[in-house]
Amino acid sequence: MERTLNIEYNSEKEKLIIPEYGRHIQNLIKHAQTIEDQKEQQAFVEEIVELMKKMKIGNKKSPEYKEKIWMHVYKIADYNLKAIPPNGIIPEPKPKDFKPGKLEYPTAEKHYRHYGHFIHSLMDKAIAMEDGVKKEQFIALIGAYMKMAYKTWSSDAYVNDRTIKHDLEKMTKGKLVFPEGYSMDLLLDNMRESKIPKDPKDNRKNHKKRKPQKRKQKR
Repeated sequence: MERTLNIEYNSEKEKLIIPEYGRHIQNLIKHAQTIEDQKEQQAFVEEIVELMKKMKIGNKKSPEYKEKIWMHVYKIADYNLKAIPPNGIIPEPKPKDFKPGKLEYPTAEKHYRHYGHFIHSLMDKAIAMEDGVKKEQFIALIGAYMKMAYKTWSSDAYVNDRTIKHDLEKMTKGKLVFPEGYSMDLLLDNMRESKIPKDPKDNRKNHKKRKPQKRKQKR
């Protein structure tokens, strides 16, 4: 007598809309669609959202994170739900001819990319500061950062300070000049000190050794 096994393969099941949540979440959302009462469906979907939040990694307190989870819920439900997200905006499917916009890459100062894009924000902040010691210290810190970035990018072991000063003035159109009396090696010196291993003897406490006490013998 031949026996037949009724085995259901995943390839025979309904396709997963968002595979990272698994089939159980998809089935729960499909079940939520069958709940006619709006309040009951709302409570049920909110429980599903909390479950999905536990499955994903990210800043779970941010509004953007919650909005993304609700968008995924609606996508799995084929945008057929009565439940309303906390922000009150019901997600809608993207048009079939939707194309994401082009990413605008920074084209300004393309010759100084080795300093990083963040350096421009620091320069703008320094330009807006009032003249004084704080501004000089900030400009010196910018120069030290530029030297460290240049040294990281360049294969040369030696970096000429005049190059950094020239680039600083040219990038700011002469509005910032590296102040006299400051070192450009401030950040590099701090990095070297952090890499020097400390002598374990320095961490030892200087304490006198106690002499073992002699036990009195019982008579």
